[in-house]
Amino acid sequence: SGTSNTGAAGALGQEHTNSIGDAGGEMGDALAYINLGTGRTAKKVRAGFNSVCAILDNDKVKCWGNNYAGALGYGNTTSLGDGANEMGNSLAAVNLGTGRTATTLYAFGYMTCATLDNSTTKCWGRNTYGQLALGDTNSRGDAANEMGDSLTAINFGTGRSATNLVGGLDFMCALLDNSTVKCWGRSSNGQLGYENTNSIGDSSGETGNGVAAVNLGTGKTAVYLAAGYSHVCAILNDATMKCWGRNQSGQLGQGNTSTKGAAASTMGDSLLAITFPGGFTPTKVYGLRQATCVTNAALVMKCFGYNFYGQLLIGNTTSIGDNGGEMAAMVSGNIGTGVTPASFGAGYYHACVITNGDRIKCWGTALNGALINGSTTVNLGDSAGELGDSLPFANH
Repeated sequence: SGTSNTGAAGALGQEHTNSIGDAGGEMGDALAYINLGTGRTAKKVRAGFNSVCAILDNDKVKCWGNNYAGALGYGNTTSLGDGANEMGNSLAAVNLGTGRTATTLYAFGYMTCATLDNSTTKCWGRNTYGQLALGDTNSRGDAANEMGDSLTAINFGTGRSATNLVGGLDFMCALLDNSTVKCWGRSSNGQLGYENTNSIGDSSGETGNGVAAVNLGTGKTAVYLAAGYSHVCAILNDATMKCWGRNQSGQLGQGNTSTKGAAASTMGDSLLAITFPGGFTPTKVYGLRQATCVTNAALVMKCFGYNFYGQLLIGNTTSIGDNGGEMAAMVSGNIGTGVTPASFGAGYYHACVITNGDRIKCWGTALNGALINGSTTVNLGDSAGELGDSLPFANH
């Protein structure tokens, strides 16, 4: 998730622009359900920068919130969900093409993507750096006749399809069905992993077979992929993990603050796998703005990178991974006795888990009420007394 629960531009779908969760009495039974239409429910929900999209129970997609550059996919730039009578039956389904429905949904930055029922993928929204992977810099979804059958499916290469998409600000990476990774968009910090800072996808030759797979090392392929604001991490076929891109706070886990992927000889075999504490093997990875969190098969969680707001959940505000020796000594995030993260969601400077008991815990910055604790100032996870059983469940 790239957004918190600010009501800006109607991202909360409540037909106003007020933040929710930043004051007492706004959560629990007082929090209204989002009106998706008569009889409609959501199967999957994804959030970009103050925009939200959902796959409904009928496999159609509806979006609301900030519509900058057409991120909502309605052929205009008018925000939705911030005024009366914009939700529910008044909110149209996004036109994905004749007879097409969505099976998977993605949102990052000011762009949205959907994998369709025919296994193709379409993306819309801002395209300043070619991040839509369409071979130009024209945004899609912000003007008439750009969606539906007019919106071209992404060409990942001959016979290739995407099994997962990740992205941050103005870039996107795809994990393909052959376990390779391709990336498009902005590469100012090497986040595309092509050992330069050139944008990819902004010219006609940079789609399909014209885009190389990211070099992960000899014999290395990816099994799991995640991205933060300007960095990408991949769990590899040998159960190791490598990250590349911006590294100002140690979010690459290399014990330094050196960017990787922007210069020659920083990818492939030259990019070192992260050293985790003995016995810890990552199985899933998640990207925050300047931090990274991983879980293993036992659902133990470890986080590294920027920690000013306590988003690493280690009881202090010391960044991890920006100095030597910190990764091998990294402690686990403590969310409570017998509580494990069944599902993980990351924002800019906060994170939340749905626990094994189907309840929610959040930590990091409380800005805009992001922690669902009735405050905008009480950050959680930045002191020892806020860990484990002392970390409250959210009242949702």
